[in-house]
Amino acid sequence: MKGMTGLLALQKQADELSQEDREGLLVYLIHGLPGAPTGPDDDEIFRRDAEMDSGLVKPMSHEEFLRTVGRP
Repeated sequence: MKGMTGLLALQKQADELSQEDREGLLVYLIHGLPGAPTGPDDDEIFRRDAEMDSGLVKPMSHEEFLRTVGRP
């Protein structure tokens, strides 16, 4: 049970952080997980940018994206 007590204390400390610090902590924890998604690499970013420049794909707004995935 000592581990759980330590986790609860850590969660309480995290609750007291500013939003910016909590976001930084989240990024740190996610990057520490094996196999965690890291986002697109530079090659993918350049490819996607070229697709939009060429007109092959049409950019969408955040609102359009949410509608597409079924979120209000």
